[in-house]
Amino acid sequence: MPIEPRHSPLRVFLTVDTEIWPRAVGWPHTPLPPGETCERERAAYFWGGEGHRLRGLPYQLETLAQYGLRATYFVDPLFSRCLGARLLVEVVKAIGGAGQEIGLHLHPEWLTDPRCGDLPKFAGPLLNQYDEEGQGKLVRSGLQLLYDAGAPAICAFRAGSWGANLATLRVLAGAGIRFDSSLTVYGAASFPDISDRAAWLQPRFLQGIWEFPVTFFVDRPPTGTRPLHITACTVAEFTLALEHAYAQGWFSVVIVFHSFEFVRITALARPGGRVGPQRLLARRFERLCRYLSQHRDRFETSTFAEMGSVPTPAAGQSPARSNRVRTLTRKASQLFSRVL
Repeated sequence: MPIEPRHSPLRVFLTVDTEIWPRAVGWPHTPLPPGETCERERAAYFWGGEGHRLRGLPYQLETLAQYGLRATYFVDPLFSRCLGARLLVEVVKAIGGAGQEIGLHLHPEWLTDPRCGDLPKFAGPLLNQYDEEGQGKLVRSGLQLLYDAGAPAICAFRAGSWGANLATLRVLAGAGIRFDSSLTVYGAASFPDISDRAAWLQPRFLQGIWEFPVTFFVDRPPTGTRPLHITACTVAEFTLALEHAYAQGWFSVVIVFHSFEFVRITALARPGGRVGPQRLLARRFERLCRYLSQHRDRFETSTFAEMGSVPTPAAGQSPARSNRVRTLTRKASQLFSRVL
């Protein structure tokens, strides 16, 4: 598709879900044993695993700085109730010190722990399984935990496992949060009370807040969709979606990855298994960053705090459509990633 000139670059939101998952037996339904500090999980989920080639937050932040890119790290602070405030302070300091944005992320699984006894009783792993009052308590508590850890003013949110609903947006608006990015067509838990999720390609103002949906493309036309997730797309597929969005005059694209994405966290479950790097995925991330940096005339990475007005989406927009060659290339790379 030929690229038509436009007056301003496409805004690209690199969004990073930042969290930790204990490997303790029975967790989360069985709370962590007293004194459990999850040292290996800390190293894997935040700092890059074990060995000499660490691929955690410091690596990500250094790579973003190398290419002059902006990102939003959605940090789940509830773990600090069980693993201590110091770890959250370290995470917030690393992200904020690198000049990247901090948003709020919430995984209610932590509510099974008695150290969260002042919060709503555990009702399930999704935020939309809690009533509006309960969601409000969780959002306010999460914000306070981040502020106590040194985070600046927070204006953006993403629900853990995409489990938001319309009540979530009302809660966020009441808490002073202006942007949400929990809507995805790829997960049934995401906004079950919105029937036309697949039509949401661009930001919309709803319940007093701007919803920025995760970008997707049509995989192997005419069936299937695939989100712009670093583990789910090759660089060719990212390029396809970005260039398509630019050509159609979109306002923004939202890309997703996680703080632990470039680490073999599955090794935590194997006795004596070393948590090494996911080399192929790390190289994919680096290539995507290089591509965005080399094409600043068309693509500008952005944070939510930088948003002023958001224009009304133009009519007639559609998702990018891939082909079987790209799909087969991705599947081949996924096979190679198991050994690289």
